[in-house]
Amino acid sequence: MSIIDAPSERGVEAIAKHEGFVSRAYLCPASVLTIGYGFTMRSRIFGSYWRAKHGRDLRMGDTISREEADTVLRQLIVDEYGDAVVRDIRPRRPHHYDGAASMCFNCGPGAARWRWGKALRDGDPPESARLLRVTAVTANGRRLPGLVRRRDEEANIVEHAQYTSGPAPSRDREEVRWYQERLNTLGYDAGPVDGRRGPRTKAAVRAFQGDHDLTVDGIVGPATRAVIIRELDKRNEKAATGGGAAAGGATGGGEAVLTGQEAIALDTLAQVGVGALVVGGLAFAGFWLFRNRGRFTGVRVPT
Repeated sequence: MSIIDAPSERGVEAIAKHEGFVSRAYLCPASVLTIGYGFTMRSRIFGSYWRAKHGRDLRMGDTISREEADTVLRQLIVDEYGDAVVRDIRPRRPHHYDGAASMCFNCGPGAARWRWGKALRDGDPPESARLLRVTAVTANGRRLPGLVRRRDEEANIVEHAQYTSGPAPSRDREEVRWYQERLNTLGYDAGPVDGRRGPRTKAAVRAFQGDHDLTVDGIVGPATRAVIIRELDKRNEKAATGGGAAAGGATGGGEAVLTGQEAIALDTLAQVGVGALVVGGLAFAGFWLFRNRGRFTGVRVPT
């Protein structure tokens, strides 16, 4: 069986659904201009496409059609993320490529070398799926509903070739509770934090969108979510400097970079962070023992 080196149509659709389409350029929570399916000028493929077409970088107010975005998305999957999937995983079934490409699109090409990718390369899709479900789903110690859902769907694609058409009701309610709580914090009356998209919640979303130059459709997509997080960050910064009221329970920046192509590869960060802590801890311990060796040898060490 030959190695699969391109996504299926269902694979492209799955990634497009998770990323969400935005026709007008907006600032993601990390203040990076973003458009389409999470495209930024940091992408080699999108950057080349945009400059060739417009002769300049992306600007606020720029737009892209869904047809354009679909074309760029497929090329970007193949040339920026698929290369890593093919090289590091060597998938021999289309759904293995699709699930792996979605994960790498969200967390970066290096994710193909993580444990879930090694399990898939070694011919153990169930173990790969198990690992996928618990990889890169948290920020600031909190599980993020969108990432939990995405990992679960990627795991189902890898293990069962099952392409889920929509979020499970319980996870959908989690996401609604997420923005109800934050809209209430920002002074938009979304009603009780109950996970229900009632008239009060929809009206709060539309009011927020109208106040922030967003498409007023009552749907919390990537652009609206990004602006909610940025507004909470501003509120938290004011509170930290004594310039405003404290924000109510917002996690702000930790969630900010976990959307689209700007998502932090949490597993990599965790590995780097743990390694740095270990090295730093050992260095400090060695220094402390050297400075305090007189306590153990009976010889006073001058300081």
